[in-house]
Amino acid sequence: IMSEVRSGKKIDMEVCDQVVSCITRMISKDPHTLLGVSRLKTKDEYTFIHSVSVSALLASFACSLGYSPDEIDQIALGGLLHDIGKSLTPNEILNKPGKLTDEEFIIMRQHVVERTNTLLAGYDLPQLALDVITMHHERPDGRGYPAGLKEDQITEAGKMSSIVDIYDALTSVRAYKEAWEPTETLKKMMSWCPDQLDRALLKKFIKTLGIYPVGSLVELESGKVGLVIEQNENLLRPVLKVIFDVIQHQYTVVHELNLLNELDETVVQTIAPEKYKINLSAFI
Repeated sequence: IMSEVRSGKKIDMEVCDQVVSCITRMISKDPHTLLGVSRLKTKDEYTFIHSVSVSALLASFACSLGYSPDEIDQIALGGLLHDIGKSLTPNEILNKPGKLTDEEFIIMRQHVVERTNTLLAGYDLPQLALDVITMHHERPDGRGYPAGLKEDQITEAGKMSSIVDIYDALTSVRAYKEAWEPTETLKKMMSWCPDQLDRALLKKFIKTLGIYPVGSLVELESGKVGLVIEQNENLLRPVLKVIFDVIQHQYTVVHELNLLNELDETVVQTIAPEKYKINLSAFI
């Protein structure tokens, strides 16, 4: 979609609707199905995977908040297209490894409204999708952009999109930083409330993800390392795919471990794949 926009073609909304339909069908069957996809990003394909990941996270979030299937589709569509304006942002700014200059940041900020309005002109997008696209950089304290909206001026969908966009960006590899671990990211985001993010909504988002979000790596007291693949009612005891043995310092025979049934196993800490040089993409 984005490459076609770069070449001057129009957005194919039929394709967008097909992608969103696929995402929301999967989420309806298992709310955590696609939530580990954010861990697969590389620096080169960030914008692509980020768009898919934000769409899936928003669909799961909206589902947990009780939105109707049609509303979930609209919010997920907004997630898929929320960064469409970046398709017209120069790559040297998008992928700059260092801090942006004031002039470059002004150009970057234009992706939300100026370029988006140009690209989406003539499409009758639903309001929930538009809220996601236009409000994902707004802040409750009014210091966001592009409109500097405050608190109740930002719709719930807009506040949701801000939370999801920040979470996914921080847990991703970027040209200028390594990925943060999901659990630590959520703790950091809580410290930014209520100025940057809506505290009540963020708490609900954390409940949606779980204390150890799908896609997280956790180290157990036994020395096993597992990838979180599913949540349980007890959020401290998720279902894992065990992939590594710390004691032997090697990959182990992959097997599923439900901590709800293994009371002698306890999560010691969440870890980054780099700690034991684990190739996470081989197991998601």
